[in-house]
Amino acid sequence: IPTRRLGKINFQAGILGIGAQYLGDLDAAQSTVDRVIAEAIDNGVNYIDTAPPYNVSEERLGRALKGKRDKVFLVSKVETNAKGDALYQIHDSLRKLQTDHLDCVHIHNLSRHDRYPKLEQALAMDGTLGALIEAKKQGLIRHIGCTSHQRPARVLTAFETGEFELFMCTINFVERHIYAYEEKVLPEARKRNIGVIAMKVLGGPVQKGARLTSPEDYSATLRYTWGVAGVSVAIIGLRTSEELRQALAAARAFKPLDRAEMAAVTERGKKLAAEWGPLRGPVT
Repeated sequence: IPTRRLGKINFQAGILGIGAQYLGDLDAAQSTVDRVIAEAIDNGVNYIDTAPPYNVSEERLGRALKGKRDKVFLVSKVETNAKGDALYQIHDSLRKLQTDHLDCVHIHNLSRHDRYPKLEQALAMDGTLGALIEAKKQGLIRHIGCTSHQRPARVLTAFETGEFELFMCTINFVERHIYAYEEKVLPEARKRNIGVIAMKVLGGPVQKGARLTSPEDYSATLRYTWGVAGVSVAIIGLRTSEELRQALAAARAFKPLDRAEMAAVTERGKKLAAEWGPLRGPVT
């Protein structure tokens, strides 16, 4: 599959990455996770995203990546204001993932007021960011990132610290007309050479599926997302080898939307945006 550099990070990532949340579902089998991860790596997928709240995702990945850890850029997250708690989460993730380092740790959804009521505390040296800086000094993590599902403008304050090397946010042709990270945040990310990871590219989960899974929408949203300037990787939450193969086929066939296709996708996106509304939380 095609590869792109992760912003200022010297790593060539496949444009398709794995979001490992569903691989941690309690009804998923370790054997399925092993097959999906092995097949993905064999086909050039080398970016894997997980997080402590994803049930047993980290434990399953730890087993599936035995003997393969050096083949992937492995990312997890922290979600606390306290430096000590964040460092504990990092150590716990390392234990579960059976590795001595993580390639990146994100502050998980930095835009949530309930999780980070005072952004300055999250970005303080005795707060979440301070924990990531300390972990990086200790060699526990190699890079620092943050994610955002809502309130895009909050991320710009984080960027001003100069510490963030990766940023993950919602990007698809519908939520472009709701949260508009493409206009509000990505220009600053490009200016700072921060690698951008797209999530929720299929619109997010609905009843064991995703919102944008018709053949037309699936192709359109991936082609739209990979065509957004600055996007390095689009992660897709995968459950099966069949879903992986579908995503791999889209990655191999990728070509940007032409002008007419973009116009049609834009109109459909506006229509669906009116139906969806701010499904992830406040816009501002």
